[in-house]
Amino acid sequence: MENPFSYSSVVTGESFCNRKKEQRDLIYYAQNAQNILLYSHRRMGKTSLIHQVIQRLKNTRPKVKSVYIDLYGTLDEAHFIDALLTGLAQIESRLEKLLKMVAGLKVTGGFDPLTGLPALTASIMPGERPGYLEKALQILASYAEKQKLMVAFDEFQEIAKYSSPGFEKRLRKMIQCHRNISYIFCGSQQHLLIRMFDSANRAFYKMARSYPLQNIEMGHYRVWAKKLFQKKNITIDDNIITAIVERCEYQPMYIQQFLFDLWRSNVIDMTVLETIQRSVISSQKNQFAVLWNLLTLNQKKVLRLIAATGGKRIYTAQCLQQAGLNSGSVLQRALSALIEKDILSKNGHYRFQDVIFKKWIQSLS
Repeated sequence: MENPFSYSSVVTGESFCNRKKEQRDLIYYAQNAQNILLYSHRRMGKTSLIHQVIQRLKNTRPKVKSVYIDLYGTLDEAHFIDALLTGLAQIESRLEKLLKMVAGLKVTGGFDPLTGLPALTASIMPGERPGYLEKALQILASYAEKQKLMVAFDEFQEIAKYSSPGFEKRLRKMIQCHRNISYIFCGSQQHLLIRMFDSANRAFYKMARSYPLQNIEMGHYRVWAKKLFQKKNITIDDNIITAIVERCEYQPMYIQQFLFDLWRSNVIDMTVLETIQRSVISSQKNQFAVLWNLLTLNQKKVLRLIAATGGKRIYTAQCLQQAGLNSGSVLQRALSALIEKDILSKNGHYRFQDVIFKKWIQSLS
């Protein structure tokens, strides 16, 4: 029987755990052409949620077409335009018609070997980029005159790193007039996204409704996991599921990985969870070691401190002494750097964005 749990790719269908409220909300916003800023820590399932919503939109009324655009790894405006042009294939899968839609632009058409969908690449001189951007966005606007659209920009914070002059302002100016389009601005670098949408001097100030993605409730994990294990005629105890969710600190990707390995196990008890955890840590130890070696001594000390204390009451004299830090200002500088590196985040207290990285650090002690 195929393992129903998945942790290395986008998860949809029965392998996707709950988030029924979030799905209903995003579908409602899409049907009513409202812009949303969707953000959370990494490994919280944002991309899977978007794809789950895209699947459901195919069968809802009023009908909404979807365009998913992954901006991860894009470096400049030219890359953004390529990603946008390729995204058009999701609303027009015929290459010949797609090429007519972008008539007047110097593009090369082909097929993506992974998806089988048309893929477009533009040959753009730097001075031509604003015109190409406007043309590509106008195609979306024209399509939306007859059909509602949801356009999801994943890892949207990447555009903040582009060197193209005035790119954010030009992008907002073009899309703010679009009708019948719901833009979902999604990302995991919260500090960058919040600056982009909450700072009055930034182009996207108040451009979208903020929608932080919360933890999936423990009860939802229990119902979902037990239902899938029943396919194998196995009754899994609530305590096992609770232990997994708590070990993974509610991070869906790692919960999926633990359950994937548990599915393969001949024994299902608390002891096997220790074995699985060691295996998960071991599989990433080389990546963690590379990251660790790139950090300063004070940053390493602070990560050990956060791992030991849970990120609470860390400015006390006792904690500073325990960590070997000279002052609170040294601690603050290291914390700020670790947040910028997306290793830590702060929500009431400091926490690791990757719970398994935290457990790896704890294993060093």
